[in-house]
Amino acid sequence: MSVKIKGFCCNYTASVSVDALKEAGLVPEDFEMERLACTGRLEVPQLLEAFEHGADAVFVAGCMVDDCHNLNGSRRASKRVGQAKKIIQELGMDEGLIEMFFVGRGETGPIVEAVREMASRVVQAE
Repeated sequence: MSVKIKGFCCNYTASVSVDALKEAGLVPEDFEMERLACTGRLEVPQLLEAFEHGADAVFVAGCMVDDCHNLNGSRRASKRVGQAKKIIQELGMDEGLIEMFFVGRGETGPIVEAVREMASRVVQAE
């Protein structure tokens, strides 16, 4: 079974390309990552649209709260992920299929862990 995961990542977090992660077998082939200037610019409709476009799970990886390049971007993103959780729950979906992760600048390991965590949640939700 192939699990499709969509990640929205701050440009300051993951430093390795998705292709390199796929080639190394660290993330599923169906993993898609969209780099953003700041995760604080994400809006709830963008998060929900990822599900409409076939994602089984969605996550946002922003800067550590106290080390956000844009000061409050990660806080805004986290709040919007919370709003999206409420909406998908109202739609009968498992709210665990969307999550916010905080990642240190240039760290790739936590991104890989987030993808694996979300893939595990998809399997558990079925």
